Amino acid sequence: AWVQPRPARGVPLTEAPARVLPSPEGAAVVGVPLRASVSRVAVRPGQHVKKGHVLMEVHMPEAVQAAGRHQAATLRREAYARRREQLLALQSQGMARLTELAEAETHLAEAQAEAQAALALLAVAGLNAADTAAVARGGPVPLRSPVEGIVTEVSGVLGETREGGGAPLVRIMGEGEALLEARFARTLPAEARFELVLPGEAPLSLKEAGRAPAVDSRDGTTATWFIPETPRALPSGLTGRVRVRADSLPGVSVVPARALLLESGRAEVLVRTAAGFRRQPVEVVAISGAEALVRGAAEADVVAADAGALLLAEGTR
Repeated sequence: AWVQPRPARGVPLTEAPARVLPSPEGAAVVGVPLRASVSRVAVRPGQHVKKGHVLMEVHMPEAVQAAGRHQAATLRREAYARRREQLLALQSQGMARLTELAEAETHLAEAQAEAQAALALLAVAGLNAADTAAVARGGPVPLRSPVEGIVTEVSGVLGETREGGGAPLVRIMGEGEALLEARFARTLPAEARFELVLPGEAPLSLKEAGRAPAVDSRDGTTATWFIPETPRALPSGLTGRVRVRADSLPGVSVVPARALLLESGRAEVLVRTAAGFRRQPVEVVAISGAEALVRGAAEADVVAADAGALLLAEGTR
């Protein structure tokens, strides 16, 4: 059988699994930095949340104590500040001793230091001075989403106690400027074009954003990064396949893989002529299943679909 080389449209040069990398604000986990018990669960997996949305409410004993210390220290600081002002006024009239003024300033500094220490602990819990009144009364501490996205996991349950710094209570995956990573086992041509293939969607044209300078010694692949040619937000963690389009390579056509003769490190096809056939050297760009992508075979040529079988048949005549 004889066949004509055909254009490479629709035949991929190669393809590799790809995933969307999270943007700097495209993913987040929310946990507790201090020992806490869950008092309210406000979200569930699959729910869309805005930045600042309350995910959970917890009770933090250490935060309650810190809020109480901050309030007490604030009251003492205000009292010692008023006492200091009074002593300064009396000292100008010669009616206050220097030791009394020094003592008031010492107490004022101690109160300020204690308030600052309590505020630092509250900051660890994600609170500020405006939250101290509610927290000091034993009120719950809200855990808010730092990003906009979809809740993918809720591990905390009502009444559960978690130690600070443990496993996250909630995970959120958001959307951001898409950056995809794929790992290829072969060197890609400089002129290649790429597309992202997702189930049920039309291919999305990509452009190369960067390529690792060295091959990964663990698996022999090279990491390559892509962005959509038309800016588009994609969910973090989305997986698909990056396909290298063969039709973007000049002079490449498709022949059956069995049309190739691989001898002495060279590749050839058998082109039909009026007298029989001739050997035509070609460059093998890639072999994919039963098809081969080659350079050097003109689309006007007619080549043997099974070169080995043709030579064998000619040899037995």
